[in-house]
Amino acid sequence: MENERNVGVLLNRHAHLFDQLTRFTDIRKNPHIRLQDILMCVLSMPFFSITSLLGLDCSARSSSFKRLFRCTRKMVVSDSTISRVLLWLDAQQVQNFQRAFLPFFEHQRLSKRELEPGGKPRHLGIIDGSCMGSHYLSMLDLCGKTDYPVMLLPYDKQGKELPTSQLLVQQAKAALGCQFPDLLLLDSEYFTTNFFDTVAAAGSQLLIKSKEPFRDAHYDAQLLFKAKDKFPGDIIEAHGFDIERCCDWSIQITTGEFAGYCLQVAHLVEDYPKRKRERHVECWIVTTDMSLHPAEIREAAHLRWHVENHVFKRLSKQSGTKRFHFKDPKRFYNLLRLVCAAVALLDMLMAILQRAEGQFKRIRDGIKVTWNTIFSRLAESVGEGFLLGG
Repeated sequence: MENERNVGVLLNRHAHLFDQLTRFTDIRKNPHIRLQDILMCVLSMPFFSITSLLGLDCSARSSSFKRLFRCTRKMVVSDSTISRVLLWLDAQQVQNFQRAFLPFFEHQRLSKRELEPGGKPRHLGIIDGSCMGSHYLSMLDLCGKTDYPVMLLPYDKQGKELPTSQLLVQQAKAALGCQFPDLLLLDSEYFTTNFFDTVAAAGSQLLIKSKEPFRDAHYDAQLLFKAKDKFPGDIIEAHGFDIERCCDWSIQITTGEFAGYCLQVAHLVEDYPKRKRERHVECWIVTTDMSLHPAEIREAAHLRWHVENHVFKRLSKQSGTKRFHFKDPKRFYNLLRLVCAAVALLDMLMAILQRAEGQFKRIRDGIKVTWNTIFSRLAESVGEGFLLGG
């Protein structure tokens, strides 16, 4: 019983999950199913790896699922009911819910990340675009000790990612305040004067990673690195072995300028002896943060892919977001924002449980440690009705 009690306390008393759900406005006059129960069913999708509303409909009929909601009806909720609710939910309330767990994120010391052991803890953010279910969006992921996809903005067609991301930065600064990232990690598409200006106006720094050198800053640095014997004082060099990724690495760094901003310009080379493909990898990095050390620049460049691997792919794997084909964008974005909040909350829950080594060991004993199996074991340990907040 200790497992389920602790999980329930974390979600309800500390994260205030149920309190947040009660803030949604229910426009129905005589509802037979509480709106909180309907929303909790949607939030449970990544927990139980339910990848479609039809799959949720089937699960909602099972006895174990009904016990969680103390439901005596034939099912907790149908897919058609969820679809109707997603249409009339207030979009602003859903956006508020998506970032409602930021105080919990901060309180649990999960919002900041060190880029090297003993380094300065930083608020890191990643902005990237994606296409999900025929809908385009730009997303901001807070890359702390866990990932929090905290805000997203839609755009209607390809080619609109950059101006949408600029607007996202401005809105995120206003909404997040002191939790806005100190450093934004971006890809080469964002190497524009307007985006540099937008990030600077938000009081932040940026780091951009690209496979090939481009722009004058890169070309000048490339020429300097080739002639480094003649200009040794203008180049910083560092190297090491990454035990986690099992690779040798070396980096060369110089300074440059773009659109009036001072830059660190770096060329990173990595060798992976155990790989069969892509054993030798090179990339170019620029950053406006002149305080970053060589190892921090390298780690930040690797973290740039967190939004792809730890957010977009997980949303697709755990909740099937790539296959949601709502023609109505309001339904889709309401659903996606709810799922983003659920994934963020589950990541926080897992990180907190791992701090209690004995309890986490009991959860994962005898299983192959994957998201699916850990969530299944967590589901087994959850007591009846704890999701309902009493």
